[in-house]
Amino acid sequence: MMTAIKTRPAFHTWKAGTITPLLRFLAGDHASEIAHLWPAPHEGFFALPSARRHATAILLERAHGHPDGISGIVSVVERGRDNHVASHIAGGGEVHGLMKALAKMGEMLWTGAEYEIFLTLFNTPSANRALRHLGALTPAAFAPIAALPDILREAAIIAAVPNLPAAVDLATAFDLALRMRGRGEAGNLAARWARVKDTKRLFEMAVESLTPDLFCPLKPAPNLGPAYARVETRKDLVATALAFENCLRDFTYEIAIGRMAIYVWQGEPKAVLGLIWDAAGWRLAEAEGKGNTELEEPVLRHIAAEICTSGVRLGPAVKILTYRLERRGSGDASVDPPGTSWVDRLELGDLWE
Repeated sequence: MMTAIKTRPAFHTWKAGTITPLLRFLAGDHASEIAHLWPAPHEGFFALPSARRHATAILLERAHGHPDGISGIVSVVERGRDNHVASHIAGGGEVHGLMKALAKMGEMLWTGAEYEIFLTLFNTPSANRALRHLGALTPAAFAPIAALPDILREAAIIAAVPNLPAAVDLATAFDLALRMRGRGEAGNLAARWARVKDTKRLFEMAVESLTPDLFCPLKPAPNLGPAYARVETRKDLVATALAFENCLRDFTYEIAIGRMAIYVWQGEPKAVLGLIWDAAGWRLAEAEGKGNTELEEPVLRHIAAEICTSGVRLGPAVKILTYRLERRGSGDASVDPPGTSWVDRLELGDLWE
C-alpha cells in the first residue's frame, strides 16, 4: 500500500506593489505608499507599535512632493528612539508627550487633514492640555475642541460641550457676542464661561451674552459699493421680483420699515441679495440667482468678501442661534446641526421661494 507523500506548503509569492486587504483596511489612503516602503505581506509595518504606524502616516504626508524624504522613513520609525521620531514629526513644534498621544490613536490610520488638525491642537497650549485628558484620541473626540476658539479651550467648557454641532454653535455665539459687545470683552467673557459647572449653565450664559445690555436702534442699510444696486422703491421691487422670478414682493413690509434691504449684484451671473437687521447688525440672509437658483461657492465667496468690508456679517440669525443654544443646553439631541461646509455655515434662508 502506497503512503501519501507529505509536501511542504508552497510559499505565497507577492507581486511588487501588492497591497494586502489588511493593509488596505488599516492604512486607507496611505496603503499604497506604505506598501512601497514595506512590500507585501508588510510584516515590518505590522510589527511596529501603533504610535509608530501613525508616525509613518504623518511622515508620509510631510514627504509629499519631496520623494527624497520618503526613503528615510523606514529607518526613523523602525530604529529611532521615541524622542527622535517625535522630533521628525513635530518639525520644530511641541515634542513632549507626542509619542504617548500617538499611542492613543487606535489601530486605524487617519487622513492627512485629521493629522494636521491634531498637530495644530497639540501645538496650542490650551488645546494640548485638553488632549492629554482624553482617554482615546480620535478625530471625533477632538473635533469639538478644534471647533472652539483657543480662548475657550478650558477644561470646564470642553467638558460641558456635548458634541461637534454644539461646539460650532458655541463658537459662533462667542464671536457674535464680541461683535455686539466689543472684541476687548473676549477675556472677560471666556473667563465667565469657564466657571460653569454643567452644559445647561454654559449654554444659558451663551444665550445671555447674545442679549445686548443696551438696545440699539435700527441702523441704516449699508452702502455695498457700485457693484450692488439697492432696491429702494416699490416699483423697483416689483421689477426685480419679475426679473428674478421670485416672491420678493412678499417682503414689502419688512423692506418698507427698514428691517430688510435688497440689492442686485451686477456680476455674472446676476444675483439678488437680502440683508436683514438683527441684534448683531446687518446679516446676509439670502443670495440667489434667477428663479431661486443657488449660486456657486466661488461666486458666494466673492460676494461675501466684498460685503463684509461694509460691515455685513455672515452666519445664523441671532434668533435662530439662540433657539439652538437653548435646546442644546436642555439636552435636546434632535437639534439640527448647522452643517460643516462654508456654505452650510452661512445659513442662508430661502426667503422668497
